[in-house]
Amino acid sequence: MKRALSIFIFIFLSAASFAQLSTFKKNNKFGFAKDGVELSPPIYDTILPFDSTKKICMACVKTQKPANKFIKTNNMIMVCKYVNDKNESLVLKVKNDTVNYFALHKKAFDYYTQYKDYVVVSARDKKYVVDKQLKQITFAGYDEIIPSSIKHHFIVENKTLGASYFNGVIDKDEKQVVPMEYTHIKSNPFDTLFICCTAQIKLNGSDDVLDITGKKVQTFNRHIDNASKNFVIHRVFEPYEYYIIHDLHTKKEKIINAEDITYLGNDNVNIKIKGKYFKTSLFKLDELKILNE
Repeated sequence: MKRALSIFIFIFLSAASFAQLSTFKKNNKFGFAKDGVELSPPIYDTILPFDSTKKICMACVKTQKPANKFIKTNNMIMVCKYVNDKNESLVLKVKNDTVNYFALHKKAFDYYTQYKDYVVVSARDKKYVVDKQLKQITFAGYDEIIPSSIKHHFIVENKTLGASYFNGVIDKDEKQVVPMEYTHIKSNPFDTLFICCTAQIKLNGSDDVLDITGKKVQTFNRHIDNASKNFVIHRVFEPYEYYIIHDLHTKKEKIINAEDITYLGNDNVNIKIKGKYFKTSLFKLDELKILNE
């Protein structure tokens, strides 16, 4: 009897813990409920879908845009709250102030559904990162911020007075890992490397590879398309496009006339030649027949 009661209690508690927040509509307005119990009244004009983890959504209301004394039109806009699966709302700290309603812009839905662990939030023309439980991760605003494929690291971008954009990398404690002096940064999560490009901002500037400590481990005057601990993939654009595979151990290089080379991780690549893809290891390029034709 005790065992049966214990199983019943376990099942009941498990079901309760996995019960999901749901929405309901009443009098043409929307609210939140859980297990049929109303948690918040129907005050929203629309509620955007939850993300794939069912942890976060946006609940929006229509409001009047502040009147412009020069343009005699009053436009309605949508402002939204970020709501998590506990019916908690985001309160974002920004420069000695807080924000709890956010403009519904064209990228807002992507910003909270695109990443598994994080949400990119726009407030007062700057961007911030919070996690899916609405804990604020970054407090300094950036013109752009993107969670990188290397865990707990973010690629950030700021615009300069000269209208150029500079990119860098910060960690979850907002410590700078890669300085803000690059035009484009991509990450290799397999080898925990950042591939950093200086095109268009430095005359004859170098492309660099940095590790997660911020140490520059490779630098080349040629454009680096990708890199691992064993190879660097260069992409050359003039006088025509082709690739150079540089072996960091032997220092040997192999030219590949390909339309595209996609790095798959662990030194495996997809090479596109004449519209066809060939998967191979960078260690076995000499075995790929089409490269020897």
